[in-house]
Amino acid sequence: MRWAIGLFFGILLVLTFLSNTIQSLTLPKVAVEKPSLGSLDLSVTEDGYLQPAYSAPLAPLGSWKVDRVHVDKGDRVRKGDPLITFDTTTTERSLEDERTRYEQERIRLEQSEAQLKPLWREGGQDEAIDKLQKDLQVQKLDMEIARRKIADLEKLLRDGRVLRAPVDGVVTSLNVEEGANVGAGQSVGAIASDASGYQLVISASGDAADALRIGTEVTVEVNEADVPQEGDGAKIKFDGMGVRQLAGTISSIEAASGGSGGSGGSGGDAGSDAKQVTIDVDGTGLSPGLKASVYIPQESRGPGFKIPADALHSDDSGTYVFVVTTKEGPLGSSYYAEKAYVDAGEQNDDTVVVLNGLTPEERIVTDSSEPLSDGDRVRLD
Repeated sequence: MRWAIGLFFGILLVLTFLSNTIQSLTLPKVAVEKPSLGSLDLSVTEDGYLQPAYSAPLAPLGSWKVDRVHVDKGDRVRKGDPLITFDTTTTERSLEDERTRYEQERIRLEQSEAQLKPLWREGGQDEAIDKLQKDLQVQKLDMEIARRKIADLEKLLRDGRVLRAPVDGVVTSLNVEEGANVGAGQSVGAIASDASGYQLVISASGDAADALRIGTEVTVEVNEADVPQEGDGAKIKFDGMGVRQLAGTISSIEAASGGSGGSGGSGGDAGSDAKQVTIDVDGTGLSPGLKASVYIPQESRGPGFKIPADALHSDDSGTYVFVVTTKEGPLGSSYYAEKAYVDAGEQNDDTVVVLNGLTPEERIVTDSSEPLSDGDRVRLD
C-alpha cells in the first residue's frame, strides 16, 4: 500500500514539474544585462564641407552688356584682377551728351555776360540788369549740375568698365556670359574671401549638443582622397597618412533651421532639438566645398550606471526600467519582471546614464518577446 502512495505522489510531482515546464514556455522571454559604471560618451563625429566665412558679392556699377568674361568659377584671384569687361557704349554716349550740354550752357553764359556789360556802361534800366543777372545765376547753376553729371559719368566709366576682384579669394559663383545684358547692382557672382577664413557647419542633437561650448578648440581633418588634385587642392600639404589636421574653434551654436552642413555621425540626427554648430577653421590653401570632418571628444558631467536607452520607459509616476528578480520554490527558481524607478541622466544615441535607482548586480531587461507589466513572470533568454 505504501508503495502505491509513493508512486502516486511521484507521478504527481512529475506531472506538476511537466506542467510548470510547459507553462514556462508560454511566459514572455526577456534578455537581460547588468549595468556598467562609468561616464557616458557624448563625442560628436561629423563631416561636412568648408564654407567661406564671407563671400564678396559681384555686381556691375552700370546697366551694360557683358563684353568679356576673364575668369571661371573656381578660379583663384587676387584683389584687383579683372573679372568682367563691359561694353559701356551707352554710358559713353551719355557722357558726350552731357559734355555737349555743358558747352551749350557755357556759350549761353558768355552771351548773357556780353549783353550785361553795355547795360552797366550805359547805365541801363535796373529791371533789365536784374533780370540778366538772375538769368546768369540760373545758367551757372545749370552748368554746375552738368559738371557734376559729367564727373559722375567719368567716374562710372573709370571704375565700372572693368569689374575687378574686391578681395583675394576663389570665385564661387559666376552667372553671366558674354553678350548678356545686366543691370546696375545686379548680382553676377561672388568671391570667397581668403581673409575671412573658412567655416565648417555641422549638426548635433540631444545631450551631445548640450555639452558643446562656444570657444572649444577642436581638430578638423581633411583627407587627401577628398581633395581635387588640380587647382587649390594641389597646394594643400598632407602628412604621411594622407591627412591634414587644421585647428578649429566652435564660434556659434544655434537652433537648427532646416538642413545643415553636417552629414551623419554620433552627433545625432537632426530633430526638434537639433543644433547647428559653426566651427571657424584656420589654414592656408583651402577652398570652398572642400570635404572635412571633425571629432569632438566629450563625456557626461559625472559617472553613473550605463544601460541601453531602449531599456528606459516612463509612466505617470516617472522613469523606470524592468529588473528581473528571482524567487525560489520547491520546483526551482521563478523569475519576475518588476518596475524600478530611476533618475536618468544624459543620453547618447544608444546609451543612457542612470544616476539613482540601480545597483551593480541588478539584471536590466533590455528586450522582451512581448510587452511587460509590473510583476509579470518571465523566462530568461
